[in-house]
Amino acid sequence: MLIKPAIDATSRGALTDVGALRMELFGCWQEAKRADKIAALLLTLRTDLDGLYYDDITALFRQAECSSRLLRDLFDIFPIYHSRVPLIRYYLHVILPTMSKTMRDMCIYIDNEELPKRRQWTLMEERLGDQADMTLVQRFAMYCEALVQIIRLLSRSPTYHSTMLEQLRQKHIRLRKLQGIPDPQVQIIPHHAPPVPSAAEIEGKRRHWAEKIFDDQPHAATGLKHRRASKCFGYPMPEPTGIPVGSTVLFKLPFDKNRLSITLYLHADGADITRLLCRWTDRYCVNPMYSCFGVHELCIRRNGSSLQFRRWSSGRAHSALWAALFFKTWERMVLFHQAFVALKARCPLTINVNPDDYVLSGEKVLFRAQIIDDGFEHALSVIQDKKSFGLRLHAAVWNGELRRCPVWTAFVTYQSASPSWLHRRSNHRIWLKDISPYVFCNTYKKRRQIRKHGEFEIYFVDRQAADAFEEVFMEEEKDDQIIQILPRADGQGHVEVVMSGGL
Repeated sequence: MLIKPAIDATSRGALTDVGALRMELFGCWQEAKRADKIAALLLTLRTDLDGLYYDDITALFRQAECSSRLLRDLFDIFPIYHSRVPLIRYYLHVILPTMSKTMRDMCIYIDNEELPKRRQWTLMEERLGDQADMTLVQRFAMYCEALVQIIRLLSRSPTYHSTMLEQLRQKHIRLRKLQGIPDPQVQIIPHHAPPVPSAAEIEGKRRHWAEKIFDDQPHAATGLKHRRASKCFGYPMPEPTGIPVGSTVLFKLPFDKNRLSITLYLHADGADITRLLCRWTDRYCVNPMYSCFGVHELCIRRNGSSLQFRRWSSGRAHSALWAALFFKTWERMVLFHQAFVALKARCPLTINVNPDDYVLSGEKVLFRAQIIDDGFEHALSVIQDKKSFGLRLHAAVWNGELRRCPVWTAFVTYQSASPSWLHRRSNHRIWLKDISPYVFCNTYKKRRQIRKHGEFEIYFVDRQAADAFEEVFMEEEKDDQIIQILPRADGQGHVEVVMSGGL
């Protein structure tokens, strides 16, 4: 691998050698493609061997896929943290050559049609499976652990572990020597890594709510049908431009095994200015392409198992499709939709939010009422997906400038069938067990609603609303009703209104 001299950084931290950044990007992308090839070859080999060595091949296949995903994750956040690339250049020059050498050696065996299938696997295991006292699975696990730490270092994650990265670096240096790879010539740029942070320090460092949305997997996974390949229709750029130093990644979602990704990041030029960066490849273009728009420039709609984003086209004088993202599960689609709408509503560049943006088509509202939630007035809804019949609780701002803006959502799982799931604590209070709200607001503190044994408390402004909420989860409830608690015109209390249909 070609090694260039260490690059310098200006006082602002931006790279002065743009070519070096492109080289790092190209290296990560090429090795991700190589890891994809290895995973595909292993999958074919596992099928041809018809169960023989199934567990061993599966373990290696999963590690190869993981390494590909991490390399593309690193590739996708490079442009946003480009000023910090000098911190990780040395580590990339340690890891990528040995990773590349391992995969090229593997191809000698598992991409060799002259060898019988069984012989491909056994010969590869025999000759590569004990270098540096590590099996191939352990070797790929080491690559993945190192890439995780590099991503955390690049993105300023509080969970970055400098001691672990140093230990992994030494293991890679040892493996390089056994593979006949010389030491890297790129100098280490000291990054003065802090000691391993405590749990309290991690919690104390305030993370944006959007950074935590996809941290935990939902307890239920409701599959969606009729999925196709996700696609971006924006004007392609060969590389992302205009991302200022100091921007922060909120979250990144891969689609179609990371062949397309969407990265949401906070723009450094102003608070709450969020942009979407789409990266994709297609059969007509080998190198990845990019397109980028602000949340205030896009509208969002659901179409089956996809979320579609439309932008205004001044040339056509009407809206044009920018991207179509197909989701595997209803829960993940809901979280992305709610996060996008919340970010758009709070973006200072948003002139107004189209009311249709707040609605996820294919869902119907079974119940809506006013609650007091962490000291705020919110509208609580019980929403059901018409096709999958998935249920969720949805809290939104009750009134004011941000009216209808999502505050949190929680998915109702099979545990709601238990008689102890819902407990009527008082006329106005209901406690729910096993509810995990996903929060779309920095000011809301869900822990204030959590009681001693983990119950989540909902306080209804009107007693009739609490009664109606209980009825929603009774087996005899009609599927096509919306129960809504609205204030009376004279301001004296609330009245229950039952309407047919849904959103």
